[in-house]
Amino acid sequence: MGTPYGQPGGWQQPGQPQPYPTHPGGGYGPPAGPRYDNDKGFLGSLFDFTFDNFIAPKLIKFLYIVSLVLLTLLAMFYMVAGFTMMVNDEPSAIIGLLVIILAPIGWFLYVMMTRVWLELMIVMFKISEDIKDIRDSRTLR
Repeated sequence: MGTPYGQPGGWQQPGQPQPYPTHPGGGYGPPAGPRYDNDKGFLGSLFDFTFDNFIAPKLIKFLYIVSLVLLTLLAMFYMVAGFTMMVNDEPSAIIGLLVIILAPIGWFLYVMMTRVWLELMIVMFKISEDIKDIRDSRTLR
């Protein structure tokens, strides 16, 4: 039984044929048309005034490495400061111990937040590429 618009209505009953063709692998398939990448490399993307090529996805690995190095140096600085606080005075020994314990925990949390933030940026660019693929595949038909 269908709707007045020619589409089947409601949930399909077992044993009835499916009204829509399914993809053999299940889920969504790749775009129908070929992908025309005009990847210009880092410098080509940097000076691309049409903004067809993004430079941020090329920088993500570099930004992650730089953030890991800086966060590690900062955590090491705090741990050394905690050790010096423990050696110098009795009242600040407890604070120094607390800094030594919290520095690796803070390092871990900031590395996780940095990684998630960079992954969100990559997802944003991949969504943009997928939308471009869908647009290009529709113009080829």
